[in-house]
Amino acid sequence: MFELFELGRSVSLERQRSGSMEMLGAVVRACSDEHEHLAGALALAGGVFVATQNKHARRVCDALVRRQNGAGGPSMLRVWCELAPYIRLPNMHEVVAEAERTCDVSVLGSLAPYVSEQSVERVASAVHAAGVDVLLRMEMGTASYEDAHRVVSASGGVAQHLVDGTDRGLDRVWALVSDALASTHWASVCTSCDQISDVGRAGTEDYRRACTALVSYAQRQNSERADAMVNAVFALQPCLRYLPRSSVRVGRGREGAVLFYMDLLEHISGQLTARTVNALVMPLAVRYVQSEERDWFESAHALILSVLDAGHAEVAVWYARVVLTLYPQRINMDLLGISFTAAIRALAHSSSDLAQSCIDLLITRIDECEASGVERGVRRRELLCVLASQVASVPLNLLSFVMTSIDNYVDREPLWATRRDVVGHVQDTVLDSAELERRPVLAAWVWRMRARVDARL
Repeated sequence: MFELFELGRSVSLERQRSGSMEMLGAVVRACSDEHEHLAGALALAGGVFVATQNKHARRVCDALVRRQNGAGGPSMLRVWCELAPYIRLPNMHEVVAEAERTCDVSVLGSLAPYVSEQSVERVASAVHAAGVDVLLRMEMGTASYEDAHRVVSASGGVAQHLVDGTDRGLDRVWALVSDALASTHWASVCTSCDQISDVGRAGTEDYRRACTALVSYAQRQNSERADAMVNAVFALQPCLRYLPRSSVRVGRGREGAVLFYMDLLEHISGQLTARTVNALVMPLAVRYVQSEERDWFESAHALILSVLDAGHAEVAVWYARVVLTLYPQRINMDLLGISFTAAIRALAHSSSDLAQSCIDLLITRIDECEASGVERGVRRRELLCVLASQVASVPLNLLSFVMTSIDNYVDREPLWATRRDVVGHVQDTVLDSAELERRPVLAAWVWRMRARVDARL
């Protein structure tokens, strides 16, 4: 049937409009009276209408669509996909059912934006089933990248319902689309295939559009609904619930799914309650916080930073200890500074005692770095700069303690380069990050400290 559709479209583009209408009238009169020819007449009329956008052709298509019983078989599915953006299809549920029977996920994706909100969950379920099938076949070595990208494209079509939708029934659609994308995420993170390496983790346009819709929808929900949505995706993907110390190593496909969910949760952690963060999100991040795989390592830390930024301070002291352990083998001074400062800021309005514990951990690590030796001297200087960065983040009642500690280190420091770098780092932090209420005190302190350093030249 699609050949007739293409024939109608191509002839209409080659002929004058009047000639196209004459051809359309003749063919429809000859074919549409007989039921077995109705689908062919509709396909031909649809091709003419899509090519010309003629009002008469549209009326003919509308009339033929109303007379069409059922979906017309698998051969008509591509025709329905072409007509759906222009003509309301009263038999849409039958077309969707036919696409489900033929497992044609591309058709489901094309039709998804035009189905009703009552039917979108049915389409999302079919797309999700196709995604899980691709994941299972990938783990057996029989899936192709084309299979994965068809699911991603279909997910993008379903996700259009989430852009402005608010109905609670769409929460289930959100979970199904999320897991369909997660199940095919291995195709985006794989670097061994030339055709995928140019796409990378940013994904295709369909992937980015679907992810944007997922994040936007989740961020519009209250904490109760966001918690329920996250619990739903953890139920759909059991590998997310594996214990951090489990000896089970999931397949590469499921690790791709975990990576997708860490990236997704990074953007919606602010909507979640502490119960969900502690029970589901943090165990997932902890599993990969020291991973040897770069993508998983970076995503785990980005997820923890978003949790801290959302005000979940329960993990701050643990995370401060972890990043100090990872420095300098896995992270550099800049990343250590960002991570440690995030932990301090999360504690600034909740617990001064825990913030003091974090500062004590950093001071202990500085003291372990003796000033002798080039390597130890470099590490000591970098750790002192991280301590200097905290003057803009620590609770106000700890500010004098941090200032005094920095003063003592600078005064005792035998290396002029270290003294200069620490003072410069403090000055930059005060100018760039310090709140207005602490700037006068910090500015006077920095001026005095710089005067002492300059006097020792």
